[in-house]
Amino acid sequence: MCPQWRQVDAALFAAVVGGRDGARYHLIVERLPSCNDWDWTVWRPGDAPRAARHGVASSAAEAMRAAEAAVRLWEAGTSPDA
Repeated sequence: MCPQWRQVDAALFAAVVGGRDGARYHLIVERLPSCNDWDWTVWRPGDAPRAARHGVASSAAEAMRAAEAAVRLWEAGTSPDA
């Protein structure tokens, strides 16, 4: 998986289609307003909002890698909390 990231203003966006069931994943990375950290979130359209996965990273590149890793874990059926 190598998503095509796009920058819009201060946010980075990507969308990927999963291999197992063709699920579509949306990824977003944004700088947190009160510090130098970056927030990342991954969700699947149609899923409950609580199903989204998210975290904080120290750089945009690290946040993009974390979001991509979350998709891989989701595809593998692995919980990020495991």
